[in-house]
Amino acid sequence: MKSNILLENWRSFINEDFDLEGQYDIGLVPMSAKPFHEGHMSLIRKACDECKQVTIYVSTSDRKRKGEVSIFGEDMKVIWETIISKYLPQNASCVFGGSPVGNVYKILEEASIKNDETTYAIYTGEEDANRYSSKYYASIIDRVYLRTLARGEDTMAISGTLMRSYLSNASEDKFLFLDGLSREISDEDKEEIFNILFSRLN
Repeated sequence: MKSNILLENWRSFINEDFDLEGQYDIGLVPMSAKPFHEGHMSLIRKACDECKQVTIYVSTSDRKRKGEVSIFGEDMKVIWETIISKYLPQNASCVFGGSPVGNVYKILEEASIKNDETTYAIYTGEEDANRYSSKYYASIIDRVYLRTLARGEDTMAISGTLMRSYLSNASEDKFLFLDGLSREISDEDKEEIFNILFSRLN
């Protein structure tokens, strides 16, 4: 009982201390993540380090392309809810469904109506930065910051294309697929992610 009280007091101290240090009020992290990999977690880590609260917008649509394995939104939602969520920082939460980019613009549109000093930071890869034109939030441009990470420099050199390729050639590349998943995730949970996605190929 005493140890539980001490643990809760410690968690409370950590949260209060973090709130004081957050550079931005709200972090917005849109992603398709089919499948989720270390690069995505890098964005989430950065957002949670720099923001008081972080919302991750996750697509639940299927990703089907000719010549590639399909990644199903319902599978990824299960993976997010049962596995990935366990490894997210305390100040992060997820919103599932809809267009992740569209959801970010919706939040910024609502923010433009409010007359407050709330600051927002959008987290994305450098390759997707042009999807967030400041002309769509010009009225609050002084409160919106675009934070980008460069693949292979700021993050692991991994992509959804590579992960899907590893999955499709799992007899030889399974280890590469598992290695591309977030380093926080346990080996057991990495295997479970692989099994959920690979079961669709058989």
